[in-house]
Amino acid sequence: MKQTNPEVIERARQLLLELKEKRGGSILTFHKQIANDPDLLTAFSQQYDICNKNMHNIPRKYKELMIMALGCALKAQTTINVHAKLAVENGATVEELGETLRLVFMLAGATSLIPAAEIFEPLECE
Repeated sequence: MKQTNPEVIERARQLLLELKEKRGGSILTFHKQIANDPDLLTAFSQQYDICNKNMHNIPRKYKELMIMALGCALKAQTTINVHAKLAVENGATVEELGETLRLVFMLAGATSLIPAAEIFEPLECE
């Protein structure tokens, strides 16, 4: 379903622009989808603020690895992909991604690990 009320759509667009600015210039398809209900987007944006405000003690790389691991445990593909990429952009190595995924495997099992496999390039073996 798609929102058709022009006033609601305009409110949603404004909220998306605000979220885009908060996130450093990027929003996801997920954000655009939940914008069909501006109150839901507002709730998401408020939670984003609460969870990111005054968080300066854990380096960004480790925050992204933690969120990726939680995404694995919850089987949330977008969360896994987005936060693995952000972890790498903030200095995470292949080895650190692997160690994080070993913790996921230990605590949540193979079914939580499988969705994260696509963050790695396949290695060929003959």
